[in-house]
Amino acid sequence: MFSLTLMTSLIIFVDSAFSANILCVLPYFGMSHHMAFSTYIQKLADNGHNLTIISPYPSNHPNITEISMSAVVDPNYNKRQLPDKTGYSLDQAFRSLYRFYQRGQHNAALFQVDSVKRFYTDDSSEFDLLITEHFNNEIPLVFAMKYNVPFILLSSCGLLPWSQRAVGQPYNVATVSSVLGGYNKKMNVFERAMNAFEVVVYVLGYVLFFQTARDEEIIKTNLGVDVSLAKLVQNASMIFVNTHYSMHGTVPVVPAVVEVGGLHIKPKTSLSADIQQFIDESEHGVIYFCMGSLLRGETFAAEKRSMFLNAFQKLPQRVLWKWENDDLPDKTANIMIRKWMPQRDILAHPKVKLFISHGGLLGLTEAVHEGVPTLAMPIFGDQLTNVKAIMDTGAAEILDYNTLSEIEIFSKAKEMLTNPIYKQKATKLSEVFRDRPMSPMETAMYWTEYVIRHKGAPHLRSPAVGMPWYQYYMIDIISMLLICVFAILLSLHYFISTILSLLRPSKKLKIN
Repeated sequence: MFSLTLMTSLIIFVDSAFSANILCVLPYFGMSHHMAFSTYIQKLADNGHNLTIISPYPSNHPNITEISMSAVVDPNYNKRQLPDKTGYSLDQAFRSLYRFYQRGQHNAALFQVDSVKRFYTDDSSEFDLLITEHFNNEIPLVFAMKYNVPFILLSSCGLLPWSQRAVGQPYNVATVSSVLGGYNKKMNVFERAMNAFEVVVYVLGYVLFFQTARDEEIIKTNLGVDVSLAKLVQNASMIFVNTHYSMHGTVPVVPAVVEVGGLHIKPKTSLSADIQQFIDESEHGVIYFCMGSLLRGETFAAEKRSMFLNAFQKLPQRVLWKWENDDLPDKTANIMIRKWMPQRDILAHPKVKLFISHGGLLGLTEAVHEGVPTLAMPIFGDQLTNVKAIMDTGAAEILDYNTLSEIEIFSKAKEMLTNPIYKQKATKLSEVFRDRPMSPMETAMYWTEYVIRHKGAPHLRSPAVGMPWYQYYMIDIISMLLICVFAILLSLHYFISTILSLLRPSKKLKIN
């Protein structure tokens, strides 16, 4: 009886498990984007799927065949200096779109790699799925066309306007801030107007300048293939978005949008002995200061650097500061610097009391996961939107980079360290963030394999995908109604005028 039960269980297990051939094309040079989904890619390989990855960064897994783009990566790409001034203003939409365009041009390097070109022209490979990021280009979608496979899109930030368009996700401009807009969840009339304006600028700019003028031309020049990316992207089966409603607020989403915020967070590991000792021996706890993988803290203007150093001197806490240089001028004894910090494990330590950040989504999500309050200084992109979303929960505050002062840094840091409400709010947010039917990884695994099992799952696609804008917003119906109303009013006017003319007494001729 036991043997029969065991055999039945094994048959069920073998039947339910399957190994798919998955192609991942992730050409973007941004290190943080790689970090956002590397854990997911590794897990797919751990689950027995055979992956072929085209990427600038190594995966080092026995089930992964790597086609490296490292030879064409600009070594300074992930070494961005802090600007003299930043801000979110009326022309922000145009400037953000231009930055996206500029930083997306390097994706043409995908076809400058000989191994990639050989792979594309080799017809011996077969795949069940394509996975690619949908950020500032759609060049990798040509592989979906070549292999005739379904594809899943990845969004390392909140859902961008052009990604919403791809899967038929409603814009909700009155209630949902554009990822790059930097507005609160509750917007006033001016912010709602600006939010709508920015979404239009982003969508039109992306379609006209990214899809058509750049990406389609790159594909044609390098591969000799004519493709309509605007039509091809409409075949997206799903998009995994690195957000969660506990952080960014509730949004009605179509089935093709799956939130996997926290997907990159690995189980915590031991800290190095020096960092562990530095934290353990802190009587009043530790502040962790990091400006992310792209922005280099060492490029702070001397004046701003001194503001932080002077503020930290007045606080009893120790400071772990990600500082990319060998020396930090005027560093005091309560500060430890390292060129790279094990951020996830540092934030998990119970003695870490405050996270000072630029508001990047990966670090912010890790702080939320561990219940650490955040004092953020947004510089560009989605950072202001991310921080304002956490501010609404009571677990974060903002530093204005342009008007930064020692007094502001000290007073806000001290308030967040001494007022227990911030820790309480951060702990509550962490509880809500973690409380899910499935973990982010389990969610991503389930839906990835669901798409493979159902050959792209077209039954999940919204009917809004590919619908002309004038139909989606019912402009044709409204126009028809307006024409009908105008015709009725014109007819009434003619009818009433005719009746009145008949009823009006005729004038008698005067006889002299």
